[in-house]
Amino acid sequence: MNSIWITGGKGFIGRNLAKTIASNQKKVFGIGHGSWSQEDCIQWSYESWMNAEIDFASLNHLASQAGLPETIYHLAGGSAVGPSIQNPYEDFQRTVDTTARLLEWVRQVSPKTKVIGTSSAAVYGSSFDCPIKENDLGHPYSPYGFHKSMLEKLFDSYRESFDLNTTIVRLFSVYGAGLEKQLLWDICQKLSKSEGDKIVLNGTGMELRDWLHVSDAANLLCSLGNRDVSLDVINGGTGIATSIHSVAKLVVAAWGKHHAVEFSGVARKGDPQSLVADTSLATSFGHNAQVPLAEGIKEVVDWFKVRKH
Repeated sequence: MNSIWITGGKGFIGRNLAKTIASNQKKVFGIGHGSWSQEDCIQWSYESWMNAEIDFASLNHLASQAGLPETIYHLAGGSAVGPSIQNPYEDFQRTVDTTARLLEWVRQVSPKTKVIGTSSAAVYGSSFDCPIKENDLGHPYSPYGFHKSMLEKLFDSYRESFDLNTTIVRLFSVYGAGLEKQLLWDICQKLSKSEGDKIVLNGTGMELRDWLHVSDAANLLCSLGNRDVSLDVINGGTGIATSIHSVAKLVVAAWGKHHAVEFSGVARKGDPQSLVADTSLATSFGHNAQVPLAEGIKEVVDWFKVRKH
């Protein structure tokens, strides 16, 4: 049991996590949707990639090639609020069904495997105006948030009923070069197409978010995999509240333009005013985010300008 598996490993966080784990001289195997060439696997440090559903047949096949895993990082699932609203049942299948199949396979086939799952700050909902602790009770708004909450309950159930070694990491606003969606991508798109001297974003601009660079997210996940002590749930953030307006200004400055940033004042229904992590637990385990936001945003802007279309 010396291999590491990542479900949903072709995604933004998964592929960055694979490189981090491999840098510690461990063999990483990925499974999820999408085809990859051998060159892609080498680039992202995978021993192999399996384009397959997360089900018994696929997991058994992977085990026959890689051996039973020491740790599974479960990143497969819905990835954003918008698509979950457009197609909630598909989001349910991607997040909840997949999690149930994975945990049942671990229970039956590899019960000594540690399973670390990624959830989201969306489970907290929109009722907080200060840093959120892991034991604070929230109420999700979107199908995405509800389904992540269901994922967490499945982890709780299999840990308490079958003594599986499971941990949930609630990630806040993960960003970095290579992420082709969400706020920073949208702002860069607007700047690249703008013919005027301003850009307009939704909301008020005063919404507060906790921005975690993908390398810091990967380091947190990796460190949890290396620990003997298990945790039920831990926040993945920086503990630093930054307004959307401030983030937009950092993007504009990194781009080198002098655009004004305006806001429509129209927010998406249920969009939280504040989603900021209390990171006391992560800090107590020795994890502190390393990448300053301005530095991370410059990296994103530089990548956007030279990326392949």
